[in-house]
Amino acid sequence: MLYRSEVDGLRAIAVLPVILFHAGLFGFSGGYAGVDIFFVISGYLITRIILDELNAGTFTIRNFYERRARRILPALFSMLTVTTLIAVVVMPSELFKSYANSGLTVISFISNFHFYSVSDYFSTAAEQKPLLHTWSLAVEEQYYVLFPLLALYAFRKGKSLSAIVIALTLASLLLSQYMAFKGDSAANFYLISSRAWELLFGSIISIYKFDQISYTRPVRQIASLTGLTMVIASFFCFDADTPFPSFYTLLPVIGASLIIIFADRQTLAGKLLSLKPIVAVGLISYSLYLWHQPLFAFLRMKSSGEPSEALFILAVLLTFVLAFLSYRYVETPFRRSPKFKNKDMIQVAKRWIGIAILGFGFILATDGMQFRFSTEYDATIEHNPKRKQCHTKGKDYLRPEESCHYFNDNVTWATFGDSHTVELAYALAKKLEPHKQGNRHLSFSGCQPALNYNVKRGGCHNWTNETLAYLEQEQSIKNVIVGYRYTGFLSKPDINNWLREPFRKETHEEVWEMYWQSLDEIISRLLKAGKMVYVVYPIPELPDHIATILTPNYLFVDDYTYDKDKTTTVDAYMKRHAFILEKLDSLPFGDNLKAIKPLEAICSEEYCPTVRDGQALYFDDDHLSLTGAGIVLDHAQLKID
Repeated sequence: MLYRSEVDGLRAIAVLPVILFHAGLFGFSGGYAGVDIFFVISGYLITRIILDELNAGTFTIRNFYERRARRILPALFSMLTVTTLIAVVVMPSELFKSYANSGLTVISFISNFHFYSVSDYFSTAAEQKPLLHTWSLAVEEQYYVLFPLLALYAFRKGKSLSAIVIALTLASLLLSQYMAFKGDSAANFYLISSRAWELLFGSIISIYKFDQISYTRPVRQIASLTGLTMVIASFFCFDADTPFPSFYTLLPVIGASLIIIFADRQTLAGKLLSLKPIVAVGLISYSLYLWHQPLFAFLRMKSSGEPSEALFILAVLLTFVLAFLSYRYVETPFRRSPKFKNKDMIQVAKRWIGIAILGFGFILATDGMQFRFSTEYDATIEHNPKRKQCHTKGKDYLRPEESCHYFNDNVTWATFGDSHTVELAYALAKKLEPHKQGNRHLSFSGCQPALNYNVKRGGCHNWTNETLAYLEQEQSIKNVIVGYRYTGFLSKPDINNWLREPFRKETHEEVWEMYWQSLDEIISRLLKAGKMVYVVYPIPELPDHIATILTPNYLFVDDYTYDKDKTTTVDAYMKRHAFILEKLDSLPFGDNLKAIKPLEAICSEEYCPTVRDGQALYFDDDHLSLTGAGIVLDHAQLKID
């Protein structure tokens, strides 16, 4: 296969916006679309290699996987090694365990499934995950496993590979469009089922040899420039609110395809992409992609607030240094040096994977290597021990009548809401136990009061309606505590806004009002059913994971450390929750409707602490610990008969 410098140039155009997007620099709001360009390039190149070898009679699955391992794994494992060594120094135990779990999925080539289950790609928390970016590598690796088998099957059985690929492309594209607007947008973003069409676009170019057709010079000029314009436009036209992937993604995908098909060294687009500095960036693009996210994640992790642009610029420069070293001393030797070229890469990969499993397993077995740090507060960072069992989610959620109840079959109380009620449920049950009363735990992960509208969290709408109907009919339950993480849906600055996403045509204010009307109706119906209702006001949120706040920083000993007694300001709380506070204050509180106000229970006039009397009040950045939940309930002075 002839070398095409413009394809390496296209790699550079793809990787730079991704890096700048993750750094928040220079307005690349859609820089993440660079990943989609990489998918097209990979599909094009891999399909060309496979078809050429099939036609020559030299293709074997083992040789193909060996070459892919030689290309991908050395730099990947180098990054994992260095990243893990840094994580040993800077990551608190809870985050280190999470890191180890993600590391195991990286070496298993399923990290896209892992991050789908734990992360919103555009959320603040996701930005501090050093291995988040490996989701796209996992998608490509899954393609590398599946597509060669498909091509070999079609070749041997005399089937039409082009027909199969076109059918799969259309199916995947339509699925992505449906999932972006009607289904699970996180699954749509991370999983190969709705990403395959982007890789298959590249495959179609190779199958039909569109890049080898003799086009007139004007056609090549116009088409390649159009493609370059489309690619660049996608970096600025899209943002975190754009449904992706979907038909919108056709802009960078078709743009990249036009460049691959029509650009050559004689076209203006081809000349630009073949400039030596651009090609040089393209050559190290894989290492650039590998190194940027760990650097940015650690920078954010060890900074108070969002790091400055100057720090990010320095981090970008360091990324280039590490990428060059990785390309020069890791990638190139393993691909070209006789010393490494004769090694059986599959056997080497097995040993590397085995060592990685032992390393990550040790981290998990030692509870995140907890022995590294002071354990003064560790034992108090407690969550509901029944959280995994009783906190439901998804379309196969626990029905209300199947949900957990705690400590006594005389169930007279219920907690109803999202994850912010989970610890309240258990702490409440502890208080009820001496009174020989029980509590029904009714919580749905990432849900909201979605009574009269649907949302992206599958099952939330139905669960809300079923649970409310259950509470109305269950006469034994006399008291209901209702609470949500309101700012997960009602905070305009947050791009991680689970309520806004399904309602893109409405303004924030319209959607907020719909949210409130639904919550208000839930409260009203519970009151009409004769329940004593307690409404939980917003829980003060921490600026970082509590383990990070309470863990000494051994890498940058002079760096900012949080004051555990003044972690969050009351002023910031009031501004962040302004909308929902105003609405909650308008409720007709009286004998049967009471407020539970975590702010008053936890905070002083100016600040909210992280610990009290040596006890942690949270178990992450926004969920109360059992201690914190108990303090909030004590302050509420519940009427327990």
